[in-house]
Amino acid sequence: MDNLVTLRTELEQEIARQGYSLSSFSKASGINRGILSATLNGNPPKPMSINQLDRMSITLGKPEGWLYEQFIEESFSEHGKANWRRIRPLLLRCMEIRRNDLIERTLYLLMEDPNHVGHVFELAEEQVQAGATVETVPFYKCVIENERNYQSERLAVSQYRVFRASLGHNIEENLKAALAFEPFRHRLPDYLKLDALLKLTIVNYTIRSWDNVIQLSQELYQVSNHIHKQKLHAKANKKDYKLPFTERPLIVYYGQSQLMQFVANEHLEEYEQARVHLAKFSDLHWFEDDHPENEKYIERFNFFAMFNALNLEILTGNKNKLNEYFELLKKYPEEVLPSLLIIIKAANTHGYDIDHFLTCYDDIIYPDDIKNYLISNLDNDRLYYEVSVGITRYVNIYYELAIYHCDRNMYDQKLEKVLYALEASVEKYNRGRIMDCLNLFKKLRELKK
Repeated sequence: MDNLVTLRTELEQEIARQGYSLSSFSKASGINRGILSATLNGNPPKPMSINQLDRMSITLGKPEGWLYEQFIEESFSEHGKANWRRIRPLLLRCMEIRRNDLIERTLYLLMEDPNHVGHVFELAEEQVQAGATVETVPFYKCVIENERNYQSERLAVSQYRVFRASLGHNIEENLKAALAFEPFRHRLPDYLKLDALLKLTIVNYTIRSWDNVIQLSQELYQVSNHIHKQKLHAKANKKDYKLPFTERPLIVYYGQSQLMQFVANEHLEEYEQARVHLAKFSDLHWFEDDHPENEKYIERFNFFAMFNALNLEILTGNKNKLNEYFELLKKYPEEVLPSLLIIIKAANTHGYDIDHFLTCYDDIIYPDDIKNYLISNLDNDRLYYEVSVGITRYVNIYYELAIYHCDRNMYDQKLEKVLYALEASVEKYNRGRIMDCLNLFKKLRELKK
């Protein structure tokens, strides 16, 4: 009972110190005098709500969260049990004032009764639907730590929510989050599996794990194709088919399942297989769906197919397509960054001279700050654009550029600039590429001698 006494004692002392009587404080705070008396002086005292504590704190001029620690301990003072209807508003309030320490303490005490795991999960899901992401992580971690059924969908969803909230600009940290979540992806409901598989595919793209990109993209195709067939079947039978909210329209997941397999085949130099997937996302007019943006994304995939077709041409030695590519980039400068890597790689493979092209885009190749540049140029229409993808491109561009200059036996200021940019970007965002860089630097040292 010490915490209970402390909470009320501190309230009573502060009320008295500021010169309030019970009646005047009731009037100032808007709390009924009878309720206020029962709460502060009852024997036993009436349980206090977090709303009442907030109203008293405001009246007394105290900061948000005043006496919350004591309130939490009081809420669990009776044999460690608590009323969820009383704890729920407390947790929501702690979210509002961003007091994760108080949330974690409350959840720890709440889990004395594991039956509350369901309540915690439902609250977190409600907040996600309301737009919260990072703020819900402590709740999902609580579910993960206390869920008794390893096969449950609730556990899989919690693992996914933590993974989704953990993704950022650091590629190594993204990989750690992906590895923790990946075993649970199969137990997600289909509408979440779409988003999860796309995110996992992107993480594996950033670490150049092409076999995993292909595997995950195939899974994404199976899920998106299955849902599409269900929707068409329901429509044919004049039934409603409601797909819960997803980050992107269904056509994006279907198209991405083919585009990402194309990208993996392209990097693995499996060009004939890449052409198979190129054909599958270049024309999606057959993909019937009622989403209002369906036509827009059909055109976007067709647009990207145009560039990717040129990629295959120059990568397989068709030098005549370079000028066509350069002219197209003048028309669509937003495509310069993703195209740079392919053009430089093709130059390294076939000995193309692209010095004039590199000079034209020096400002894009060497921005003052990579992350800020990428954030300022975010474009949701790019289908799977993430800052981490852009960072990966920059690392790969610098790596290929270093080889480009090295192959020309030119150890000059241009190469020094490339090496500095490569070292800085790897150190800051993707230390997993350090071994690649060490091998490259060894080769360059031989050149410098």
